[in-house]
Amino acid sequence: MLGVLAAAIAITAPVASQELTYLRRLQMPVVGDAIGYPRAVEADPHTEEVFVCDSRRNRILIYDGEGRFKFQIPGGDAFSAPMDIAIDPDGYLVVLANHQRRRTLVELDFDGLFLREIPLKGLPADSMDPALRSVALSPSGDRIYAVDTANLRLWIADREGDLVTSVDLAPGLSEKERQDVILGHVDVYGDSVLLALRSTAAISIFDLDGNPQTQVGEKGGGLCKLGRPVAAALMNNGEMIIVDQQRMVVTRWTVQGNRCRDEYYGLGNLPGFLYFPLDVALDGQGRLYVSQGYQGRVQMYEGMAPAEAPPRLP
Repeated sequence: MLGVLAAAIAITAPVASQELTYLRRLQMPVVGDAIGYPRAVEADPHTEEVFVCDSRRNRILIYDGEGRFKFQIPGGDAFSAPMDIAIDPDGYLVVLANHQRRRTLVELDFDGLFLREIPLKGLPADSMDPALRSVALSPSGDRIYAVDTANLRLWIADREGDLVTSVDLAPGLSEKERQDVILGHVDVYGDSVLLALRSTAAISIFDLDGNPQTQVGEKGGGLCKLGRPVAAALMNNGEMIIVDQQRMVVTRWTVQGNRCRDEYYGLGNLPGFLYFPLDVALDGQGRLYVSQGYQGRVQMYEGMAPAEAPPRLP
């Protein structure tokens, strides 16, 4: 019944612009295998590979830039139920997952071999045990950005996990108000750190040192408004793509001036349409990837300006 209703909605829902064109759905090569629950999707700016955290089937999936399956990293004793992933310029992976029955950060090499746990160290003495939600790396790979829903902080640490600084994500709020704060994904594009503040329907932008720059988004239920933005990506033309988990649309905003330019697709189960989106990633060719819990979809689109090119490393 749900699928019929979603299809009916998708047929009648307007697509505001044809600039974002649906290409395909990322698939597994074996009949009977399917992506279970893709909590996170990440595009490696150096290789154009796409990484999917399939927490339900306990694995990390890797696709090439055309959406073809390459290989998978199965979970096990080293990690399980991966929630988020970040890739450094050398191809090493920092994964938010369960390790020894705790949610933590682990580092894998480019072949998926477990290297170590990266515990966060040097947190303030009055901090609660972190409940990490999302992770990202700086373009050079020397800094970790970790969203903590227990302390409502963005922790910024070096690659050993030693705290460099942090950002209070609920400044000035009472204890009761802090309980209503809901955080989304953190991502880094160029020198900008993007953090989805789901409860206030905004994307906060920080520089790489955690200094606040601006916010993008406007709360509302109508056209080109945000309900619960869960993740964002930044194009090299200064525009932002935001995926809204409540309104189930992809929206496009100018960072300067905070103006919504368009929204795309909407609720439905037809190709390209969304139901409970979880994450978004943009690659260096302007291809967009949106993961969703319903049916375990990771959908691939084209038509956006590319992400900012990564720095050239020696």
